[in-house]
Amino acid sequence: MNSSFDSIDVLKSEWDSLQPVAPEHERRLWQKLRLEWNYHSNHIEENTLTYGETVLLLLHGQTHGNHTLREYEEMKAHDVGIEHLRNLASDKGRLITPVDIRDLNKIILREPFWKPTQTADGQPSRSQVIPGEYKTLPNSVLTATGELFEYASPLEVPARMQALVDWLGEALSSRTDHLLTIAAKLHHDFVLIHPFDDGNGRVARLLVNYLFLRDGYPPIIVPTERKNDYLTALRLADAGDLVPLAEFFGEQMERSLNLAIRAGKGESIEEPSDVEKQVALFVRGEKARNEKLGLPTKENLSQLMQLSFHPFIEALERKMEGLKPMFGRYEVITEPRRHGAVMATSVYKSSLHDLDPGGQILMTFNFLRYTGAAPTPFDYETSVGIHFTPGVYTITHNGNVLVSKPYSDPVLAEEIDGVTARILEKTFCVIRGKARSQN
Repeated sequence: MNSSFDSIDVLKSEWDSLQPVAPEHERRLWQKLRLEWNYHSNHIEENTLTYGETVLLLLHGQTHGNHTLREYEEMKAHDVGIEHLRNLASDKGRLITPVDIRDLNKIILREPFWKPTQTADGQPSRSQVIPGEYKTLPNSVLTATGELFEYASPLEVPARMQALVDWLGEALSSRTDHLLTIAAKLHHDFVLIHPFDDGNGRVARLLVNYLFLRDGYPPIIVPTERKNDYLTALRLADAGDLVPLAEFFGEQMERSLNLAIRAGKGESIEEPSDVEKQVALFVRGEKARNEKLGLPTKENLSQLMQLSFHPFIEALERKMEGLKPMFGRYEVITEPRRHGAVMATSVYKSSLHDLDPGGQILMTFNFLRYTGAAPTPFDYETSVGIHFTPGVYTITHNGNVLVSKPYSDPVLAEEIDGVTARILEKTFCVIRGKARSQN
């Protein structure tokens, strides 16, 4: 298992070699990771604040958008919880305790509230959530197959939480497993206990990052667009296989370490999702949406091209080129279109200023004359489109919608990486299937 994390170990060694990092570089790295951590961890739990609204709230103390007061408060409380966690992780002379974990839950939930529940016979009811207190009633979840999955009973919780912390101390002392494997087991075992009436997912992700921060790693961000992959890995852990969850955390750690290394070297860590660009785009987009919910203005498109679509197209082209060596010819045709008609030029960057709000960008990837072991060479064509429609823009792959967003919400850098990776994966699967069917 450890060998699969060799790249993580190499990156960690490079990150360690850069210590101590200049304070200004450390500050800008932390601000970026802190904002992403708050946004994504809460968004996974159905908080509806956008990234831009999260930035406005946490950096500028301003609220925007039509959200409940509780959503704003839980975002601010989670930010306080992150800072408290950093303090816990900085004390390497003591290990986190069950009391510390209860304090984390108390911090992120802030105050008691009522939430809807059901009685044993399925009747609507409600129960009071007391922050920092272990659950007093059983909790369970209905699986995709209709089965009822029961977490630890209330009577079991105190002993199991103490056993979890005791195990963690032994695992960190012996180090027979990689830290990513320890993090995966800690997260999964905590979820199986589900000790609180609310906030268990956020606390689980806080505990994972407690391990990483304590060991000198940057925190990982579990991106909201990878929620399904994250939950699938947890379900596989339920079946006894921790490897997918550990590898999922490894993917996120690789991104965090690469970001940290760039910061440590004084290089730019700006991405299309960074603060200044996001705030400016959000404010302008909200004003435009309040005036008219419809097609974007030329200014909206220009901003989205710079922040999202240029990086998306460039990232997709880089990934798809990995399949190029297997074909005698490879070509990419990118066509800005106006109401279905191909424009005169096929060089998208030079002609986007002429693109109508009602148009689209269509990328066609042609893989011609397969040169592998297949006895009969074959061709494959796949297309990716960016479409501008009233109220939203969409990104499609062979007609299937991958992204659909309002014009005030750009595609974030981590989303670009995830979407382009999925397009590459689907393309590769088809080509591999065609090659095998020829043999």
